[in-house]
Amino acid sequence: MTRGVVALLAVLASLGSSAAGQVPVPANGCYHSAFTPNYQAGGAYGHDDFEALAQKKIAIEMFYTGWPANRTPDFPKTQCDAIVQKDAIPHVTWEPWVNGYPFPLDGIISGTYDSYIIGYANAVKSWAKPLFIRVGHEMNGDWYPWGGKNNGGGTLGGFGDPAKADGPERFIASFRRVRRLFDSVGVTNVSWIWCPNNGSAPAEPWNQPENFYPGDDVVDWIGLDGYNWGTSQTWSGWVSFYDTFKDIYSKFTSLSKPMMIGEFASAEVGGDKGKWIRDAYLFNKLIFPRVKAITWFNINKETDWRINSTGSALSGYQAAISDPYYLSDIVTTTVENESGELPGGFRVDEAYPNPFNGSVIIPFVAPRGRQVQIQIMDVLGQEITSAAMQGQGAISYYRWDGTGAPGRSVASGLYLAIFRTPTVTNTKKLLYIK
Repeated sequence: MTRGVVALLAVLASLGSSAAGQVPVPANGCYHSAFTPNYQAGGAYGHDDFEALAQKKIAIEMFYTGWPANRTPDFPKTQCDAIVQKDAIPHVTWEPWVNGYPFPLDGIISGTYDSYIIGYANAVKSWAKPLFIRVGHEMNGDWYPWGGKNNGGGTLGGFGDPAKADGPERFIASFRRVRRLFDSVGVTNVSWIWCPNNGSAPAEPWNQPENFYPGDDVVDWIGLDGYNWGTSQTWSGWVSFYDTFKDIYSKFTSLSKPMMIGEFASAEVGGDKGKWIRDAYLFNKLIFPRVKAITWFNINKETDWRINSTGSALSGYQAAISDPYYLSDIVTTTVENESGELPGGFRVDEAYPNPFNGSVIIPFVAPRGRQVQIQIMDVLGQEITSAAMQGQGAISYYRWDGTGAPGRSVASGLYLAIFRTPTVTNTKKLLYIK
């Protein structure tokens, strides 16, 4: 067993039984993660090749595996072992290619797959190392058999509650059944990911991702998937990382769960991919602080998603991921809770008024004497103004009047207030309207 996994198991044991076996959530920073297919189809690269290109180790490796037609338990132990030997955590995207009548997910809901699920769960339990399982991802799309569109869609009265759309209801019931079967055999080493796509297909009210949420008691991490297809498709256009994820991120920040980008990438055609990558990792750090793992989809498939599709793309990725905010190893310091309270007694509350057109107040609490550095930045990462304040052991207030040095008023738009102590960073979004 590798040094990193040994350290992780020791940390998990110290956290107590409620967290035993699950991957710790970093108090500060975000795990560097990737899908690195271990074959050469389409010019893809494996784990070692990806790390050599990135010039940085990954903490989490994602891969895909489907449910077999013969329903024989097939936990991918060999692949998980190989990832652990690389001192990373496996992220298994477990795709339920299932059959049921009259809808695919009816096969799970009716218990047809119970013996398969329980056998798989026992194998995971015996493996006894931490891993992620992402089951039924992108359920708000119409491209997978487990998607809501293919399981009753927006019809009412065909399953359970007659006031709820049948497609989301069936997905929720199947997700919960899988999780509860794992719980029934005592599996504690899985961090469960629920992961919608950033856009819904069809884009109808019943098919919005929040309608598929199966509940806090069965979800450990909220995943978000999204891509910049550029002009690689007849229907697509160039979209920034911020615009790709801003809406779906905001839907779930009220939930007490860490988030991850389950998979993302940019096409090469239609814009500057290198700049897109640099902006993506910067914006993720500054604007989406709840994202604690981010997974690049490294393959030449529908279009060339690879980090080395061009030299410019590769240099952009290397520069972006060199930021120490992106973690190569599983942490030994975890988030204490998701209520806004951060380690060391440091907390930043919501700004008010926000949006604002005069000045904005941001309350914060830091231990007495603790130095707090404050920066106001625009979404391009340029500093507008900065300040330093001392913690008082009680609530303090930082006021910004929409000006930058030397007193010049800024333009209307989105700004970031970044509060830093030596160990913790917290970012708040501010909308300035003149």
